[in-house]
Amino acid sequence: MSRPVVIDDHLLVRFLRGRPPKELSRTASIATTGLWYHRLGRALVTSNVAGLLSRAMGRDDSPLGASLLHGAITLPASIGLISLRELAWPMAELLASDVRLNLIGLEALAAAEHLEADLVLARPNADGPLVSAATARGVHVRVLG
Repeated sequence: MSRPVVIDDHLLVRFLRGRPPKELSRTASIATTGLWYHRLGRALVTSNVAGLLSRAMGRDDSPLGASLLHGAITLPASIGLISLRELAWPMAELLASDVRLNLIGLEALAAAEHLEADLVLARPNADGPLVSAATARGVHVRVLG
């Protein structure tokens, strides 16, 4: 079995559509963060949001789209969701140790450290600061195309 992973919202969409990346097919456990989960929900329900995730999903009224919406509303138990109850203090400690990330990045890094997991990002989320901070702190980062 491989190490647990924390996945971003772009990869979460693939899991909810039943098309997980083959690189993660044998992963022991999969989790995401509250903010990535929120960003996915926002992209699904807000027609005036025009971010990368919304454009990637498009307006899908097919049964597959309905399945994605249902999966997002009732996040499968097989995908862990780490609470801010567990992450708020570690996020504050990251800031105190001079890690400079936005809130989404702080939560992702804290979650990966908390779970002793790899951070697995789709290319659009593989920004320099998050990858650099994670690497500097010994968190293994994988970027999937």
